[in-house]
Amino acid sequence: MMDPTEVPARLQEIIFAFPDNTRQERTWNRTFGRLLAGIPGQKGLRFEPEPHGALPMTSFRTTASAFPSIRLLTDVPIEAVTGKLLISSRSEPIESPGTLEAKGELEESETAASKETLPIEALYSRLQGHLAAIDHTGVNLPVQSIEPSKWEGLIRSLAAVTNLYRYPGEAWPFIIPATEAEFYQDITNFTPVRIPKFEWVFDAYTALPLFQFALVTDLSRQELEEAFPAPYGFAIPGLDSIFRSVRVDSPWKDGLEIRIDLYYRRSEGDPTDWETGKWLITDGGRIPPLSSL
Repeated sequence: MMDPTEVPARLQEIIFAFPDNTRQERTWNRTFGRLLAGIPGQKGLRFEPEPHGALPMTSFRTTASAFPSIRLLTDVPIEAVTGKLLISSRSEPIESPGTLEAKGELEESETAASKETLPIEALYSRLQGHLAAIDHTGVNLPVQSIEPSKWEGLIRSLAAVTNLYRYPGEAWPFIIPATEAEFYQDITNFTPVRIPKFEWVFDAYTALPLFQFALVTDLSRQELEEAFPAPYGFAIPGLDSIFRSVRVDSPWKDGLEIRIDLYYRRSEGDPTDWETGKWLITDGGRIPPLSSL
C-alpha cells in the first residue's frame, strides 16, 4: 500500500508522437489514423482506458520533430534514449500538438516496403471494419542500446507513478489501467476488462527500438494467416494460438520497427485472466518503487 502524501502525481497519459513533416509521413499518419479511428472507445485517437476512471489513457499525436517518440504525461522526470527514440516526460519537444489526422483521401505511399514489411495502406485495407479494441501498446528497447542500470531506473520511475506488473519469467513489465484507489492499494477487482495496457520490453532479439500495437480483431486464426502470410506476417513462438504479428513499413524504418499484433476473434463469455489483468497481477506481481526487478 502506498501513502498518498508520499507518492508523486500519477501517470495520466502515454502519447505516441509521430513526425508529420514530409508527404510520406503525412500519408502514413493519415492511414494509421484511419485504422485506429475504426476502433471503438477512441475520441480523436485518444483511448480512454477501461474500467471507467482508470489511468493512464493512450493517445496518438503528430509532431514537428524528426523522429517518433513516446511522451509520458507525469510531473516526475523520466527519460530514456535508445537509438533515435526518445521516451520522456518532458513536453516541450512536441511542437505540433495535433492528433493523427484520420480524414481525407488516402494517397499511395512513396515509401517502398522491404521484402519483410507490409505497406500501411495494405494493412488498413485488410483490417478495415475488423477491429474491436486495443488490447495493449508497447515499446521494445534493444539491450545493446540501453544499459541495464538505465533500464532498471526507467522501470522504477514508472513503478512510482503507475500500476506496473511483472510478466512471469520475462523482462516484459506491463502497465495495467487502474483507478486512483487501486493505484494506492493495488488491483483486486478482476471482473472488468482492463485496456489498453502498455508493455515495456528489454529486448535481446532486436537491433532497433520497436513500437508494438496489439489490436483485437473479429477474424479467425485462419483468416488472419491468409490475410497476412510470411514473410511480413508471422507468429511469435508460444503465442501463435493467441495472435498473428505483422511487420509494417514506415518512413522511419531505418531507426524504428513497427509491429502489429492481431488477436484472433475472441469467444463469447466472461473475460479471460489476461483481459482482466488477473494473471499479470497475481502471477507476476506489482513492481514497487526502488524494488529489485
